[in-house]
Amino acid sequence: MGKGSRNRELRITENQASADSGVKLSRKQLIRQQEQKERTKRYITMAASIVILVGLIVAIVVVTLNKTPKLESTVSATSGEYEIDNSMMAYFMYSQYQSFVQQNYYYLSMYGLDPNKPLKNQTMAGGTTSWYVYFMNSAKAQVNELVALASEAQKKEYKLDEKELKAIDETMASIASSAKANGYPSVNKYLAASYVSGVTESAVRRCLELQYLASKYYTDLLESYEYTEKEIEKYVEDNPDQFYKFDYIYYTFNAEYDQDASDAEKKEALAEAKRKAEALLEKITDDKTFRELINEMEKAKKEEDKDEKKADSESGTGSSSSSEKDYSESFVTEGGRYSKDDEFSAWAFKDERKEGDKTIIERKDSKDNATGYTVYLLQKPAYKDEYMTQNVRHILFSTSTYGSKDKAKAEAEKILAEYKKGEMTEDAFAELAKKYSEDGNAEDGGIYEDVIKDQMDEEFNDWIYDEDRKTGDVEIVQTSYGAHIMFYVGEGRQAWKVNSENGLKSEQYEEELKELEKTYPVVYDDKKLTQIP
Repeated sequence: MGKGSRNRELRITENQASADSGVKLSRKQLIRQQEQKERTKRYITMAASIVILVGLIVAIVVVTLNKTPKLESTVSATSGEYEIDNSMMAYFMYSQYQSFVQQNYYYLSMYGLDPNKPLKNQTMAGGTTSWYVYFMNSAKAQVNELVALASEAQKKEYKLDEKELKAIDETMASIASSAKANGYPSVNKYLAASYVSGVTESAVRRCLELQYLASKYYTDLLESYEYTEKEIEKYVEDNPDQFYKFDYIYYTFNAEYDQDASDAEKKEALAEAKRKAEALLEKITDDKTFRELINEMEKAKKEEDKDEKKADSESGTGSSSSSEKDYSESFVTEGGRYSKDDEFSAWAFKDERKEGDKTIIERKDSKDNATGYTVYLLQKPAYKDEYMTQNVRHILFSTSTYGSKDKAKAEAEKILAEYKKGEMTEDAFAELAKKYSEDGNAEDGGIYEDVIKDQMDEEFNDWIYDEDRKTGDVEIVQTSYGAHIMFYVGEGRQAWKVNSENGLKSEQYEEELKELEKTYPVVYDDKKLTQIP
């Protein structure tokens, strides 16, 4: 239910587990990712929302061989009681691949990835590593984590319960149903088209069993972590770049000179940029005057552009008057992140800093050469997210299950009517969630606690963060995932505390995972792994 992927560093994330759950990530995943989405390094797929990527076969098939390789009979990874064959490794590898293609479909050419060509024949843009090696390494990282968690779970006598085994059965049944609906003669043929030749029904089941067991232990492990208020506060102070923000207005004067300018001319251009910045700084009295001054300068620039009228006419925007446009909007930053290596952040982060403070900061290029000067006005000094998170229960009726949004909504209306005939309490709602919800948190009564802003899908987020929302409100909300019967529980904790605790849990988990992976190392036979297409 996330708002969509943003530009970020090339990496594999856990978004495979998002397709049908009704939320971007399961509650288990959210513990680690609410504030640190862009720093995610985990490759584990949480079992609460494991799905097969149905309906995307044609768009992301890499290669399908006429003769299916016997991947299932080749064990390529071992650890203690676990043996991972090539069919399972292919499932993990191409699941990583599919997730990446889904998330970055419009940018694949920039990455040097062509979905219509074999991964072994493609090299990552700007490097020497093949995409095959990249996704194979991603699969290894995932398997290392899954095996470590599942092995420890076995040691502590964890077992999948009836409900978890039933969930696996239902997933396998949905695969079989999709295979039939798409006209495939067998499930294995369908899986070969969905992933790669050699991925079999039995291998997928073993992967799901491994994932579910690992997820079960992972959840209990993270829920066992507890921290004091002092520890939560210290994490914030130790990681200011993750928590502190500023609101400010800025305007930059770049040194302007010809490409063949002499050093003296460059120096004079830089001095002129500084004089302009200093003159602007003198005129600024508050954010209103700063914005007015920015508008004046930007409008003057537009008037000097002789091609503006022609460009406006050709684009069909000639009727809009430049005098009416507020150019200053482009120079206002709300929620700008603190960065320890940034000169402006260092200035704005000082204790004595207050609203309305202003300064000039020299701009430099990657070689530390001055290129101009930026004028800043601080609208809001360093702050954390103080707002209260939200607690909500929901019952999901998935579009993929009911075939359309209208049918999913009709079913939601039916169950909502059932709820309204009863006690209309939170407990009663929770029982209906356990019975009907298709989300991974159904067994917990559909509860989501301490939901951060923009963590959920837009419609979901807007409903729970409506300023008029009251405890006990019940309503149907439709998202791209289906229809949700929502029950508003109330406010949670302050956002920064939730994010700090999640950061602490993430760090503690990383350390424990390292030890578990040392205890239960996975040994790979790379020669056998190359048999995977």
